[in-house]
Amino acid sequence: MLIHSNTAIDPSAKVGEEVRIGPFSTIGPRVKIGDRTEIGPNVHIEEGTVVGADCRIFHGASIGGDPQIAGVRDIISSVEIGDKTTIREFVTIHRSAKENEKTTIGKECLLMAYAHVAHDCVIGDDVVLVNATSLSGHIVVEDRAFISGMIGAHQFVRFGKLSMTGGMSKIVKDILPFSTVEGNPPRLIGTNAIGLKRAGIAPAI
Repeated sequence: MLIHSNTAIDPSAKVGEEVRIGPFSTIGPRVKIGDRTEIGPNVHIEEGTVVGADCRIFHGASIGGDPQIAGVRDIISSVEIGDKTTIREFVTIHRSAKENEKTTIGKECLLMAYAHVAHDCVIGDDVVLVNATSLSGHIVVEDRAFISGMIGAHQFVRFGKLSMTGGMSKIVKDILPFSTVEGNPPRLIGTNAIGLKRAGIAPAI
């Protein structure tokens, strides 16, 4: 492990092998950090958060904070992040608003700078959230969905598997799997042909 002397780690936290943590970061109670994960400076990982192996978390990220709901406090909940996920600068991920529940980020995801994931979201594997996109509470993002920058998504919507959502869209309804959607109001453009090709799925599907 290579942990800066100005990092604050709660005694109950569990930090894996070969983990790197930069200066002025805080690792809260009962946090678990997987092997070989790299955490930059000024990162705050709050109580009960679980971070997988081989993740990269850049400076200024805040993970596991209270949900932004008036009157919700002092509940036991968490955030879980899968292996090989990258969380860029100033991303915020809030824990569940329900007792003993969790906000989930899958494996091999990329959350670009200033993205926000609210309480009780479930993000699948290999998902991309581009800069400054904001997901409200209880949103489901299925595997390999690509959500472009500066999108606002209403609570409880679902982004389908391998869907592509264009930048600056206002999303208030579900996005179909394998589709491309953009605009305000959003409109269906067609099939996410590039995403399907990259996934090795034949056009006939």
